[in-house]
Amino acid sequence: MGSLEVTTLCQGWAPLAQADELPGRPVDWEAERVRYPWAFSGEDSWRWHVHAFAILGAAGTVLVDTGLGTFAPYRPWAESVSAERMLEDAEVNPATVGHVILTHLHTDHAGGATLEGEPRFANALYHVHPADWSYFEAFDDEDEYVARHAMQRVADLGALDLDPADREVAPGVRVVHTPGHTPGHRSVIVADGGDTLVLTGDLLHLPAQAMHPEWPSSHDIDPDLGCDSRQRLLAQARRDRWAVGVSHFAEPFGTVGADGWT
Repeated sequence: MGSLEVTTLCQGWAPLAQADELPGRPVDWEAERVRYPWAFSGEDSWRWHVHAFAILGAAGTVLVDTGLGTFAPYRPWAESVSAERMLEDAEVNPATVGHVILTHLHTDHAGGATLEGEPRFANALYHVHPADWSYFEAFDDEDEYVARHAMQRVADLGALDLDPADREVAPGVRVVHTPGHTPGHRSVIVADGGDTLVLTGDLLHLPAQAMHPEWPSSHDIDPDLGCDSRQRLLAQARRDRWAVGVSHFAEPFGTVGADGWT
């Protein structure tokens, strides 16, 4: 993207039941499988990938999300790598990371933020929307609860930025509030040299949502608000011809057009 390079950090993938997705909506799963074979596994599952992204530029490295880290995954992996291998494969040196943007605090996005009780990226400022910080403080699911409270050390060290504003946090890297999946969910817009890429966080899980952003997701805390955020951001991406990067797509980069995801 201009002078910036955006690379994927993949910790692996696991099969999730497609029947749990987009409940009550007329999804033509057979057609989806023909058009997007990379998105599916077996006869009734889709490939839930765990991706983070590294934005590399002259001013240093910005991470968008951190993967699961060493937290136990939600279900057995079909394929996985360690958090260390994920960084090594992308040639990311943790010491050179200056900013870590967490789109939200679900463990598959924030679990790699710390290591053995300390910030994994010792020289970074961590950016979290305050609505997520407050919401997950009292979360009663063990994995999510532990991930949030493991980050308390980041706050204690003064390395946590809870500014709620939509703003540029590093050269060419902007955060925007896109709530619904979680209260503080954010997306990230990367722009330089006339090129723009939006990293959607969990606004998208399956390609069908690019064609039908108005369809509620079973993963969202507030499905109606999630639809509003998804429709608004994808409409801008389509209108302005932005590239799009998706955390859970097996092939994470594409565009959104009149006929959906490409």
